[in-house]
Amino acid sequence: MELLITMVLISILSTLSIASSTYFIEKNEQQRIIDELRTSIQFAKIQAVQLGNPVYLEPLDSNLNWSKGISISTMNKKTHQLDVFNQRQWHHPRWNLSWSGTSSPNRIMLSNNPASAISNGTFHLINIRTQHRVDIVLNRLGRVRIKEEV
Repeated sequence: MELLITMVLISILSTLSIASSTYFIEKNEQQRIIDELRTSIQFAKIQAVQLGNPVYLEPLDSNLNWSKGISISTMNKKTHQLDVFNQRQWHHPRWNLSWSGTSSPNRIMLSNNPASAISNGTFHLINIRTQHRVDIVLNRLGRVRIKEEV
């Protein structure tokens, strides 16, 4: 009887620990994506000022899923084409990160002049498995803030 009670308690504790560890793993992944996004935007803002030209952020994925990474580019004045000078690749298969901005649905422009406006909008971070959603707001000054979870 004691052995049976012990086995039941161990199975209950194991089930609880697996559920809580899954929750913490997903929260850590979510925070890592947010931190990578903030770092990339901050890097692009600095590069825009240093280069003296606007800098553009675009998703690496052709399906406009930003959770796979970001390419950072600037406009080539001679060819009038975007030249990529940095790429940041990530691997977050359980997440979908999409952008809805005011000026472009697939590109963010960061100005080299801190006084002028940049693209502002919202990233939508969605867990594919649980459909849990977090909005990440990028304001006109290039600051990132987390909007309450929807």
